[in-house]
Amino acid sequence: MPAQKKNSVFFDASMEEEDRRETLLPNNNNNKNKAFARSQSHAFDELKSFRSWLKWMCVDQSGAWHTFLSWSVFIVLAIIVPCLSHFYLACSDCDSRHSRPYDTIVQLSLTTLATLSFVCLSQFVRKYGLRRFLFFDRLCDESETVRKGYTAQLNRSLKLLFIFVLPCFTVECAYKIWWYASGGTRIPFLGNVIVSDTVACILELCSWLYRTVVFFLVCVLFRLICYLQILRLQDFAQVFQVDSDVESVLREHLRVRRHLRIISHRYRVFIMWALIIITASQFASLLMTTRPAADLNIYKTGELAVGVLMAAVFFG
Repeated sequence: MPAQKKNSVFFDASMEEEDRRETLLPNNNNNKNKAFARSQSHAFDELKSFRSWLKWMCVDQSGAWHTFLSWSVFIVLAIIVPCLSHFYLACSDCDSRHSRPYDTIVQLSLTTLATLSFVCLSQFVRKYGLRRFLFFDRLCDESETVRKGYTAQLNRSLKLLFIFVLPCFTVECAYKIWWYASGGTRIPFLGNVIVSDTVACILELCSWLYRTVVFFLVCVLFRLICYLQILRLQDFAQVFQVDSDVESVLREHLRVRRHLRIISHRYRVFIMWALIIITASQFASLLMTTRPAADLNIYKTGELAVGVLMAAVFFG
């Protein structure tokens, strides 16, 4: 047992030293040169479609212009539009069906989660780069099964994102269209009530979709990276069947353990604050909806119900 513990410490230290030196020392091996070329970011890599999707969603920060555009869209859709919707467009003297007593909780929780997700995603990409953040720079060291499985899961991740978002967005669209069409607000800030309501409805829907997608995007990326570790563990299980060398088994074990530690270190701030925000918003919703004088109906609690559904998806 002491000998095994000593070997584990030795291999752990050697692997960490290898990580520190791997980007500094030149390598004349042709295979490793090819692997390094594969890990470089280029226009036709595995992340090409994913990069295009990030640019289309205005969350790409690969350059100065894209960074400025990304932060501008975030400020407008995640902060300005929700504030205008709550303080300027909300009808304070509406009838019982059009009043929005839970709008504060809905807007605040969604904006806070979007801000947390956007800041974390920006920090991840700026500090590590997209390829390194998603561990594509290390796929050259993996087996063909792991590479193919991880790339296929990346392509499925975008579909999974829309599977989460589209049902909730459909419900939100129906509610907002009904609210504006039935006279929820009559503020002609563009000179015409119909045009003003149409623009306001589109802006609110875009704001809701943007904030929701940004939040679920970080969650889906976390799920994607965890799926890579599942593939590695499955591949690691094959080592015991084809290789009985203690050194190679220990090295593979330490490599998987190091990657798990990296993932937990990168995502711990996001996971902790997301749990705090969602728990606080759900607790506040519970207090407001269980008051003796609370008036509960589908018109007032529709958006709140969608928020609860999103929280359930996150915890699931």
